[in-house]
Amino acid sequence: MLSRCANNNCCKPFLRLREGKLFIVETGHTSISAPMAMSYVHRGRQQARLEHYWLCDECAAQWTLTYDPERGISLVPVRRPAASIPEKMAVMGSGVA
Repeated sequence: MLSRCANNNCCKPFLRLREGKLFIVETGHTSISAPMAMSYVHRGRQQARLEHYWLCDECAAQWTLTYDPERGISLVPVRRPAASIPEKMAVMGSGVA
């Protein structure tokens, strides 16, 4: 169960789904050993192993989560969009030399 922000440097508790950003990460597959009562169709199927992570609003504005099978979950900075071309053109075409 989620209890706090996935950023180790943040201690904000998880209280509401509408705050922050929730991540559901498929971290692998596990084989299901089916009991005798389970139908043949479901026997031997693999089930995705899902883990849940949450970033608070403040951390989600700066960070996102990535998953690497070798290293696990990591925080990475959110990519900021480059300045738009029209803004650059306006600066270049302003006539200031």
